[in-house]
Amino acid sequence: MIGALPEALKVGGVNYPIRTDYRNVLQIFEAFQDPELTQNEKWIVAIYMLFEDFSCADDVLQAAQDGFNIEESMRQINWFISAGNVQEKETELPVYDWVHDEQMIFSAVNKVAGMETRELEYLHWWTFLGYFREVGEGSFSYVAGIRNKLNNHKKLDKDEREFLHKNKDLVLLKPPKTKEEQKEEDEYQALLSEVIG
Repeated sequence: MIGALPEALKVGGVNYPIRTDYRNVLQIFEAFQDPELTQNEKWIVAIYMLFEDFSCADDVLQAAQDGFNIEESMRQINWFISAGNVQEKETELPVYDWVHDEQMIFSAVNKVAGMETRELEYLHWWTFLGYFREVGEGSFSYVAGIRNKLNNHKKLDKDEREFLHKNKDLVLLKPPKTKEEQKEEDEYQALLSEVIG
């Protein structure tokens, strides 16, 4: 039906109710950025985060042994997350990152929605994504524009170069750190704080 928001995904001919709140999808994105998880583990997390029938990895693994089709569920998750617009794998470098850009994204989405979306008890992922896709001029689009130019090796104008120079941590996307890398950085920062006093 036109305008209906999906509340279930069909796997193996069975409709499975799903957790449709946008926060669940954002947690899936976090899992996919976790360098400590294998690709298979990331998909298991995605399945139990989205499908109401599962509450942990063991539930998914048991269901797979009982005939639950993991590959079909992966396709259904892709369909849901893309709001029905599944495309071929992207080869372009990203211009935004849901985790790194969290504050800018919420600021931009809230502007479009006309409310603080994080305060809502529930917001369907497709509605949230619709707001996100309507984001116009603002700091998030400015940063994404700079990243797009950098990704495509295009020259930045003077203001963009200056902004990048002053805001490298904001603009440049870095791969997430492993737990060990983060631990080393934390230890270094603690040592530095101790020395500087």
